[in-house]
Amino acid sequence: MIARKEHLYFLKIVSASVFMLTAAALFFFWIVSGGIERLSPYLPEYIFAFFVLSVFFVLFIFFATLLSKGGIKSQPLIGPARYILVKFLYPLAFFITSIFRINREKMQASFIDINNFLLFSPRRKVKISRLLILLPHCLQLHNCKAKVTDDIHNCLSCGKCNIKELALMSDKKGIFMAVATGGTLARRVLEEKRPEAVIAVACERDLSSGIIDSFPLPVYGLPNIRPNGPCRDTLVDTEALGGLIDRIIA
Repeated sequence: MIARKEHLYFLKIVSASVFMLTAAALFFFWIVSGGIERLSPYLPEYIFAFFVLSVFFVLFIFFATLLSKGGIKSQPLIGPARYILVKFLYPLAFFITSIFRINREKMQASFIDINNFLLFSPRRKVKISRLLILLPHCLQLHNCKAKVTDDIHNCLSCGKCNIKELALMSDKKGIFMAVATGGTLARRVLEEKRPEAVIAVACERDLSSGIIDSFPLPVYGLPNIRPNGPCRDTLVDTEALGGLIDRIIA
């Protein structure tokens, strides 16, 4: 597999973050080295070298996996690479975007794309019965009276939102789709269904949170379309969703 241009925004932020983290560590060790040198004159250098080597070893695993050709030799690195991405690199990138007011939504979109990219690399198929589609409530028209959170097939089939298409897709492919109003309901659905993999449709912020909260469960993210702004009468690219399902299932 080869890294794509969609990954670059997140990777640029991570690279800048690592540089700043290393510089901060160097400054910290310079401050405290006076006391440490009393134990050994070379101890500060050893500690700093160990820190830098550890950081670059972690980054090496991640980038080597991302830039590999997806061969058999790279497969054992997928799990560690996802762990590094979710547990270390994303929190670091989130912190940097908070401080410098960098476009967080763009960073999260890049993070989601990298996550999907790593999940596809093992070429592991999932049975249709073990795949769950999680949809946001904002796909439903805001003034609709149907309660699709109980069952997507409660849709009135008026065709004014995507729910009708999604209900038909659910029947055609024989796949379970759940509409969640928030993280609590989404977690309940995951506990009840215990899927092997999930496709989640939501905004970049909610998708990023869901990927992190559900780790190590494979969660493929598909950002929604927001012609009316966030959380109101949103849309999903049903063709892209169908293609994603076909790519994942056995």
